[in-house]
Amino acid sequence: MQRDLSEELRRIYNCSPDELLLHVARYERLLALYRSSFSGQSPVFIVRAPGRVNLIGEHTDYNGYPVMPMAIDRDFVFILAPRTDSTVDITNESPSYKRGTFDVQFPVTHYEQGDWGNYIKAAVHEILEAGWIDPKTAMGFQAVIGGTIPESAGLSSSSALVVASALAFLAANNKQIDKNRLAELLARAERYVGSEGGGMDQAVSLLAEAGKALKIDFFPLRTQLTSLPDKLSFVVCNSLIRAPKSESVRYAYNRRVIECRLATALVAKAVEERSGKNIQPNRLADLSSDKLGLEQRTIDKIVVQSIGEKPLSLKEIAQLLGETAEAVQNRLCTLRDGSVLTEPPDGFKVWNRYRHVVTEAQRVDSAVGAFADGDFFSIAELMNQSHASCRDDYEVSCPELEALVSMSREHGALGARLTGAGFGGCTVNAVPSGQVTQFIDGVTAAYYHGYVSQEKERPFTHYTNLHDVIFVCRATTGAGAWPSRGDR
Repeated sequence: MQRDLSEELRRIYNCSPDELLLHVARYERLLALYRSSFSGQSPVFIVRAPGRVNLIGEHTDYNGYPVMPMAIDRDFVFILAPRTDSTVDITNESPSYKRGTFDVQFPVTHYEQGDWGNYIKAAVHEILEAGWIDPKTAMGFQAVIGGTIPESAGLSSSSALVVASALAFLAANNKQIDKNRLAELLARAERYVGSEGGGMDQAVSLLAEAGKALKIDFFPLRTQLTSLPDKLSFVVCNSLIRAPKSESVRYAYNRRVIECRLATALVAKAVEERSGKNIQPNRLADLSSDKLGLEQRTIDKIVVQSIGEKPLSLKEIAQLLGETAEAVQNRLCTLRDGSVLTEPPDGFKVWNRYRHVVTEAQRVDSAVGAFADGDFFSIAELMNQSHASCRDDYEVSCPELEALVSMSREHGALGARLTGAGFGGCTVNAVPSGQVTQFIDGVTAAYYHGYVSQEKERPFTHYTNLHDVIFVCRATTGAGAWPSRGDR
């Protein structure tokens, strides 16, 4: 039974009547574009997948430690209908992205690197590989796609596109999959485009609820809803520095994944030698104090004494592990696409990456209690500590993010931190709800009209609407598919 569009969007976005009218107008525009793009045909399904802002817990997910994001009211929407053949035909509302077609067959062949269609292909490829849909009988789909998540801003536009694509492919083939299972599957899907990530983005896009943040634990995937305080708002500020994983940043991102993998092996070896325990960890969370039955300060002391705090060369790491450099490189420095990460000239910063991940996981656990208590100042302090750790130990900040964080605090943010992978993108700011307008006005003047105008040699992206670069986030419900309204 078809549902009324405005009723469905009211449930999803949990917004004011004025905002609801804007959402309805957007969906109506996409429905009309579908009919004009596909010769007046009627759509069958609407699919939506939101982006996210991570409140705290950066670069912990792929290490097995928890995160705390929330889904936001910026998303991808697919207007689609199943086809009677195996063709996928996609067109984007934005003229910046070319129309694409491909056949549903396994393996799915890539478009050229950087093509937006590879994220749609990633979802289809992963579902076929899992055997959830038989490629011999799979039906394709045709879709118009519209997105409102700023690209390369650390708000998970790529993962939201993968999630929406998966739901579209499943809907076209009349398949329903448990969202927890789908989240775990799609956490692996972005290997297709060469990214080494965790499962946070896909999980929150699928499993979020309106008005709540989501603490997510991994291996296995577990979620805990956390209510957001009414008197505290979260404002996203875009640094206007792109952080695309598909370009040069991908090496820096994957380097940190490998450094954490090296840290896991080195810490396990050190603890085994000191404690006599037989340890076979898959990721850093397997070496937590709970898993080892040791106090965290004891583990940290063992790590410092055994591997030190300075960067290590591949040769030094091999000596500590009692292996050849070639063996370590093949076992621990190989990415999921089969390529080997080249040794960084400044060495592998194992201790710094380890310290960030462990302390960040502790901050996530502390944040759960702070949110439950409505303790604004503890939430803010944890966010500020997180940013310092991301900057100093994980080294994923940049001058523009530092300027934006500083200005945000000067203009009323209690807590301010980078969010997402880093290297550019956005900050998230905890602002008293009654001071949001003052905060936005102050940061707009200081950063967007001041810093950005003065630092003209920096590669800032162009924007036409200020509301797209600094905005309050509403915590929305997770991704889903529902029947369209047809021609009504």
